[in-house]
Amino acid sequence: MKRKRHVDNGFTLVELLVVIVIIGILAALLLPALASAKAQAHSTQCKSRLRQIAVGLLLYVEDNGGKFPYYQGSAHNGVTDPYHYILWSQKLWPYDPIKWKDRAYHCPAYKGAISRGLGSYAYNAFGVGGQGRPGDHQELGLGGYVFRPNRHGLTSELQVQSPSEMFAVGESRWLDQGSAGIPGGNDYMFCGIQTVNRGGIAFDPARHGKNYNQLFSDGHVSAMSPWVLFNPTNTAVMWNHDHQPHPESWRKGL
Repeated sequence: MKRKRHVDNGFTLVELLVVIVIIGILAALLLPALASAKAQAHSTQCKSRLRQIAVGLLLYVEDNGGKFPYYQGSAHNGVTDPYHYILWSQKLWPYDPIKWKDRAYHCPAYKGAISRGLGSYAYNAFGVGGQGRPGDHQELGLGGYVFRPNRHGLTSELQVQSPSEMFAVGESRWLDQGSAGIPGGNDYMFCGIQTVNRGGIAFDPARHGKNYNQLFSDGHVSAMSPWVLFNPTNTAVMWNHDHQPHPESWRKGL
């Protein structure tokens, strides 16, 4: 009688190791592509949200004598007490149904705190100089504090010399802490501080594959490297409503 030959259909240890190595190689090849696709998806959502803000901002300007909102405006008519104010984002509520404290309003790549004054988006209130040097209240952006003395007044759309080249709202720079000690993004724009460290006023280089989305005063949105965006040598004119660089206002040594 002929003996039946036993056939083992299982994998050998060597074969299993080879399969594991191949899977590891494929994963290493695919992960960067997946990360890039995720960043691109987040960027697309962020641009969509900035366009929503653009609609609200332009409608606000149309309804308010052609002028942009203050960064911090009066909460009541005739009241200029700095402790009774509303922020630029609150001014857009009648035109934009998504509220600031709702995370759905913000960039999906933003991981910081969301509270009054902290979030993923920032208003170009003061221009290239941030809040300016002590005693210098040129405020070359779209609108600063209603209660600050010696200001030039609100910026009108007619004062914006190049709307397609002036920042209106951008992705926020990082603050080490807010009023509650929680880290998050400042809600008005800063230029000239070149650091990626989490502390002071830095930027997060991981956002959108190392690009920051920007809403311009004419309503269009585009992406820009933060190393270019926050460097006044490259972009100073794009921060100021008169489309001039104003190097005397640049924030230095910070």
